[in-house]
Amino acid sequence: MNTKIKGLLDRFGWFFPVTLGFLLRLFDLTKSSIWHDEGYTMWLIRYNIPEIIARTARDVHPPAYYLIAKPWTMIFGNSVFSIRFLSLLFSVGIIYLAYKIIEMLVSKRAAFWTGMFIALSPFLIRFGQEARMYGVVAFFTTLATYYFVKFVKEKKNVYLVPYTLAMIVAMYTQYYSFFVIISLWVIFAIYTPEFWKCHWIKGFKESIGIFNFRWWLANIALLVLYLPWFPVAYRQVTRVGGSYWIKPEWITLRTIPGNVSQFLTYTHMDVVYGWHGSLGVLLYWVLILALLGSGLLLYVKKDKRVVASALYIFGYLPMILVFTLSKLKTPIYQDRYFPFSALAILAIWGCVVAMINNKYARVAAGTLVLIAMTFGLAVMHTEVNHQMKQVTDQIKAEKKSGEEVVSGSLYTYLDGSYYFNYQDLKFVSKSVDGFGETSLFYDQADKYIVNPNKLASLGSGVWMLGKPGEDYVTGTPLQYWNVSKVIEKGTVRAVLYTR
Repeated sequence: MNTKIKGLLDRFGWFFPVTLGFLLRLFDLTKSSIWHDEGYTMWLIRYNIPEIIARTARDVHPPAYYLIAKPWTMIFGNSVFSIRFLSLLFSVGIIYLAYKIIEMLVSKRAAFWTGMFIALSPFLIRFGQEARMYGVVAFFTTLATYYFVKFVKEKKNVYLVPYTLAMIVAMYTQYYSFFVIISLWVIFAIYTPEFWKCHWIKGFKESIGIFNFRWWLANIALLVLYLPWFPVAYRQVTRVGGSYWIKPEWITLRTIPGNVSQFLTYTHMDVVYGWHGSLGVLLYWVLILALLGSGLLLYVKKDKRVVASALYIFGYLPMILVFTLSKLKTPIYQDRYFPFSALAILAIWGCVVAMINNKYARVAAGTLVLIAMTFGLAVMHTEVNHQMKQVTDQIKAEKKSGEEVVSGSLYTYLDGSYYFNYQDLKFVSKSVDGFGETSLFYDQADKYIVNPNKLASLGSGVWMLGKPGEDYVTGTPLQYWNVSKVIEKGTVRAVLYTR
């Protein structure tokens, strides 16, 4: 019986991490209201496919996620549960794929711990629940990586077909997938001795490793398949290059370490950095070096060095490249854009735990990581608590005849519109440029936009949705009205102005 059980565990070792990951992502899936970014998703997928593509072209992301979400909501509806459950499915799929990749590269034990860390990572759970493209792009880049590993290990060119298909979907989902491709090229170069020994002629003649012309054809195919979107991508990147919402001062030496600490605890550990002056700074960097450098233990064993190098490159190279671009050009580094980096770094930690020979020490080390992640989950579920639904429900309950509802901020307008069914909420603005979020409604000004000078003519009272601490009525007739009611919950504030 023990042999049978062991055989089942070996064969279905992925089942427990996947099941646990599914349940943790399902937990409190709809607790937080749809927020600004998700509001963009919900608004955009109301349009037909050509409109989705056209309006996405005026934003900053490619369209694949929305094209996947559109038929999903047509079948399963556009409820908060439905749209987030789509992201959940992709996020759970990542656990299985990462397990299989590490199983191929290292061992079942390493795959198990990697799967457990990915299942419990508060960062991956957070963005695996959100109605955005982060979990989706991570799924397709991981799927492409799975077939890349099989192509390299088994030397079967047939795997380049699903690699190409998965990667092109990733490229049309989020631009950061290009950094994954760069990482795979660097990893393949390291894996090919003829490359770093400069035996390139021999490599091309014998189609060895990175010199395999079918590998080149697969990546050329990616470029060809991306050509239809390239002009749009160029315009989007140019607009972002002119200005972006991420501020230069946000990009510091603590940016990447802070991002990595989020994978574990969902915090940047800035509290530690500011604790008791220099002592806090010292403790911060000790903890960060432990996180970043723990994978160096894999280099103790010769048979783990290539895998360790590959995981370090896959995990850190995209973040380093984006960080460099952010410092030299336009700040574009955003933590939530790196779920695929999280997978590789969590795999490093999984491999380190798995290499501990003593069973009790191994379980203790792995459990400590899981405890830290459990703490991170508590932090995440506390912080992720947008209150737009609660605020809009209260407005609906208290709103009287003759009162209108408007929003003075795009941050609250997109998600507020979802809860007002896109009919009973207008955006206060003199004009919009039609790019970014306003690509959703720039050509329907009469329906969705109200000039601030016309607020006083809307009715006997005006509910103004906005963010706490920001005044959206300065310079408008409403500043002379009475404040009759204030509703403030979390990051949402509603004020009723009456004559």
